[in-house]
Parts: sequence; structure tokens; C-alpha cells
Amino acid sequence: TRPSPAPSARADRMSVRPQPPEGSFLLTGAGGFIGAHLTRRLLEAGREVILADLTPPATLPAGAQFVRIDLRDKGSVRQGLQGLRPTWAVHLAAKVGDWGAREDFEAVNVSGARALLEGVCARGVTRAVHISSIAAMGLDAGSRADASAPPVGAGDAYSDTKAAGEREARNLAAQGAPITVVRPGDVYGVGCVPWVRRPLALMAAGQMVLVEGGVGHFAHVHVENLLDGILLALSTPDARADTFIVTDDADCTVGEYFTRLADACDLPRPRRAVSRGVARAMGAVMELGARVTGRPPPFSRAAVGYVLRRGGFDISRTRAVLGYTPRVTLAEGLAEIGRRYRAGLGA
Repeated sequence: TRPSPAPSARADRMSVRPQPPEGSFLLTGAGGFIGAHLTRRLLEAGREVILADLTPPATLPAGAQFVRIDLRDKGSVRQGLQGLRPTWAVHLAAKVGDWGAREDFEAVNVSGARALLEGVCARGVTRAVHISSIAAMGLDAGSRADASAPPVGAGDAYSDTKAAGEREARNLAAQGAPITVVRPGDVYGVGCVPWVRRPLALMAAGQMVLVEGGVGHFAHVHVENLLDGILLALSTPDARADTFIVTDDADCTVGEYFTRLADACDLPRPRRAVSRGVARAMGAVMELGARVTGRPPPFSRAAVGYVLRRGGFDISRTRAVLGYTPRVTLAEGLAEIGRRYRAGLGA
């Protein structure tokens, strides 16, 4: 693992986690992994939180309000925002995954994103943060790509529509809307399904397989570090109409990450490996089966491409402008997951 560069003077002052700015917050995708963590952070700080999603939480936290918004329906977006005057907005909601009809991804990640951002900006938010993804930078943006790399996608429905949704956000910002774009890396932490719970289940069953031995680049970011980046993007005046990559700023391969995850949870290390050609052939067969059964495949050809991603990401500008520095190291994040897993509390 490459050591992180020395933090800037401003980042060095960030000895405690950043606090949310004063005011009320609207969160879309509040029921998801990142949304749940951000909701908790905001409520702990005593902020008023409006949770927007398709379905309400089983238990609505004290201090939170729920509104139903279906991004596939512009009328639902208008109705959900009616009467709301949030100070800040964080647009987390997205259709995520490596399988599904492209038009469904487009409805949520492109036209839905634009409708939501237009709506909150029309209601006078001080700042809206649009959560994009490093997936919007393709599979090889460069050895140390920074946020100046344009949104291009990688040919699959998810990354292509995340790139298109980011372009919508940037276009609105160029027209004067108070929008900032954040591109998270591969977000992990307690409760994460794709990078924690699913691989742990495969490891426990002895079914974990690494494509090409796990040589792909894993741009990990602990969920708490991502929340720091989001809150700084909201509250930093110079961040308006800008784009920032948020990762833990340490090089790691997919194989190294899964090996360390296994060690943290006292599970056998993944040792089975297949070539990319075999993996893609397996993905094609599984996609064919999915079309017949109507159930998502265990993995697809798009997923194979993603775990073979090359290059890396440069967050020096995120550090300089936002004062961001990763507080939670990979060792600390995995240790927390391991403690919970070994205690039977779920990871």
C-alpha cells in the first residue's frame, strides 16, 4: 500500500470529523448504505433531516421527516419537493448494479437526477451535492487521474448513465446552479453489501474467485471518510460548480483488499483464480440465464471489467480545496468489520 501524502495545513487541522453546516438537509437515497450513515451523522449533530426515497424506513428516526420521491416520475419529484425549503441537498439516489435494462438506469441516473437537482435548486438550496462515481471515469482514466478527467463511462449501463447524470449536474452548475459534484471511490464499511457482506458470504462458503488473481485497482474509501468529503463539499464556498474525487488515497488491488478482509474476519483467504476470458464467458452464460429466469445474474461481463480496472486516482485537489484528509485507514476500517463479524453482529 502506498503511504498517503502529507496533508495540507488546512487538512492537518481536521483532527475531528467535520461537522455539518447549520440548516436543514434533504437526502435522496436515504435508505441506502451511504444514506443511512449520513442520516446518522446529521442527526447526531442535531440537524433537521428530510429523507427522500421510494419507501419509508421501518422506524423513522427522531428528528427526521420522510417524503416519497420516485426519480422515474417527474410528477413524483415535483410532488415530493412541494412545500420543502431545505438549506442543503445531497443527491445519493441511483440505480446501481451491473445488470438491468438501460432505460431503467437512464430514468433514475440521468433524467431523474436532472429533475431532482432542478427541483431543489429552484427551492433555493444553498448548495446541492450530486454524488457521481469513479465509475463515471471509465475503466482506465490514467495512472493518477484527477477530477479534470471528463465523465465518459465504460460501455455498461451503470457507468454510462452515472457519467451522463454527472454531465447533467455539471451543465446545471455551469448555468449558475449551486451544485458540486463528488465522485466517490469504492465505498466500504459496516453494512456495505457489494464490498463487505457479499464477499464475506462467498468466502465463508468457499466460493470466492479472483479474476486474474485480483490485479484490478481497488480505490477504497471508508464510508466515514466519504461523509467527511460530502460535508466539506457542502460547506466550502470555493467548492461551488466544481468536481472532487473522494477516496482513501492509498493504492490497493482487488486481491489485496479481499485478502485483508478475509484476514480481518478470520476466514480463508480467496485463492481460486480465473482468467478474464473465462470470467467473461461465465458472465455471458449467467446473463443468458438471467434473461430466461428474470433474476439478476451472480455476476456479469460488466462486473468482470470493473474488477479489472486499471489506473489510479489523485485527490490532491480535494485535499487542497476542501481540506479533506482520510481519517479512517483501511486497517482501521477492516478491523471494525472484523470485530463485528467475529462477534456475530453482522458486517
